[in-house]
Formats: sequence, structure tokens, C-alpha cells
Amino acid sequence: MSGTSLPSDGSAEPATALRDEIAHLHEAVRSQRDIGMAVGLVSARFGCSTEQAWRTMLRVSQDSNTKVRAVARVLVATHDGTADAADTAVLDAFVDQLPTSGWPTGPWTGKDPAP
Repeated sequence: MSGTSLPSDGSAEPATALRDEIAHLHEAVRSQRDIGMAVGLVSARFGCSTEQAWRTMLRVSQDSNTKVRAVARVLVATHDGTADAADTAVLDAFVDQLPTSGWPTGPWTGKDPAP
């Protein structure tokens, strides 16, 4: 925790701050999980090390002006088949930044269309 201290007057403000902090921490955990999965997906898809996959995601993030967590979320959603139209639009914005074999636009079927 951030060390948020509770005042002795019993006001509700600290409870609100703690709820906000908990929500922020939950979002951070979700983002880290998506980033880890996306690094693994990029590594497996393009046959590179996890370090190269991470650097690829950083480059995509910077070149497309998209947060790394958004890049990761879209790659995972596309892989899982849960991507919506907004995710597809985000993917289209940075797919040119990925290695030349591209990224599949549908859920993984067990067959890799890349040569």
C-alpha cells in the first residue's frame, strides 16, 4: 500500500482514497498480466527471445503513440478472439510496426499462417 494513513476524525475521505488505490492496483495487475502474455505471444509468433519481443512491443508503442498496456491488451484480445471493432482499429494502427509476417487478425486456430 502507499502508506495512506487514516485520520482519527473518522471521515470517509480515507476510505475513498483506499478504494481508489485498490482499483488502481487491480488495473496494474491486469496490465502486467496482459503485457506478460503479449510478450510470450510475440516471442512465439515471431520466433524471437522474450527480450526481443519486449523491445518490439516498446517500439510499436512508441511508433504508434499507444501505451504498452494497450498494445498488449489488443494483441491478447486478438489472439483470444475477443477483440472488438475498437481493438481492430488499434491493431490496424500499429500492425505495420510488427515484423513482416504480421499479426493474425482472428483467434488462434493452432495453425500458423506465417511462412
